Amino acid sequence: MQQASNTLIPVDANAAAAEKQKARATAEDLLKQVKAKPAAFAEIAKANSQDPGSAVNGGDLGSFKRSDMTKAFSDAAFGMKVDEISGVVETEYGLHIIKLTGITESKPPSFEAMRGQIETDLKRAAAGKDFAAKAEQFNDIVFTQSESLKPAAEIVKSAVQQSGWFARNAVADARLNNPKLLQEIFGDDVLKNKRNTEAVEVAPGTLVAARLLEHKPSVVQPFDQVQGQIETRLKLQRATQLAAQEGRATLENLRQGKAAELTWSAPQLVKFSAPVKDMNPEVQKRILSTDASKLPAYAGVETPAGYTLIRITRTVDPEKIDAEKEKNLMQALRQAQGQEQDAALLASLRQKAEVKIRKEQVVEKKER
Repeated sequence: MQQASNTLIPVDANAAAAEKQKARATAEDLLKQVKAKPAAFAEIAKANSQDPGSAVNGGDLGSFKRSDMTKAFSDAAFGMKVDEISGVVETEYGLHIIKLTGITESKPPSFEAMRGQIETDLKRAAAGKDFAAKAEQFNDIVFTQSESLKPAAEIVKSAVQQSGWFARNAVADARLNNPKLLQEIFGDDVLKNKRNTEAVEVAPGTLVAARLLEHKPSVVQPFDQVQGQIETRLKLQRATQLAAQEGRATLENLRQGKAAELTWSAPQLVKFSAPVKDMNPEVQKRILSTDASKLPAYAGVETPAGYTLIRITRTVDPEKIDAEKEKNLMQALRQAQGQEQDAALLASLRQKAEVKIRKEQVVEKKER
């Protein structure tokens, strides 16, 4: 593990030569400043670095592994001595000046400290091996004896279970509510050929195979049988629309300082760090994104139940976290930001690349 600080001057890899030259001149000037005053590295980084994750902390990147950073950055940082300052290091994010602030030697944990984890890993590996063997046997029996599920059930010492009636797009039985399994159940092999489905892993370590007992094709129900349902649905839809219209109008009046006869619920404290029980996530999201610089602040959001009006009467400063936790959070944020930038770079390269699919070389899965 290494600890380092850095100053970043961003420049796009596809930028014009003049722009790249200007960025390098800026980086070289900063390099002269930190070389002349190494003790002022943090101050110079805070004033000049354009790395959003570390600039506010004087360029401090915290501790990181070689794999946490880009290759060029890691190659430079892991080849330095403590308090050494690098030259200008170029990565896909721009031009860096790195100061190594510490090296943490990682010591392997003792056997006693790892005993519990080792035992758990061994048990998990043994269970996984046993599951793989059982799964292969289960798959074979389901396929070779496809006229019944009983032989497969006997292999895994389980009973064959029976479901009630269900439609492809309305499955109340949680055991069957899996897209891949439903695709198998409503496939020709099951509906027409009366065979078992393939064994489908519906959850980690859980295989399910099914077969058809009875099937009724879908039909259009007579209007008089569904008239009540349609009327109820249309009334609910219209009531929701009217509630939303009234809610938006009331919100506008509140924002203009006009009185409104409303009964507000008891106040609740809403945090970024935790969901509020029984609160619609969209409502919580709107609360936290509302400008509360002037109180009371009002907002509204459309929900399946209609329209929710929000009144913010107080804001609370976030709890202060200790330095170590803050460093860990900043490091996690930097890693997430790096991953996002990598994903954006990859997406950009994919857009620029010319990709052709040669259909004649695509091998289709044969029907069994």
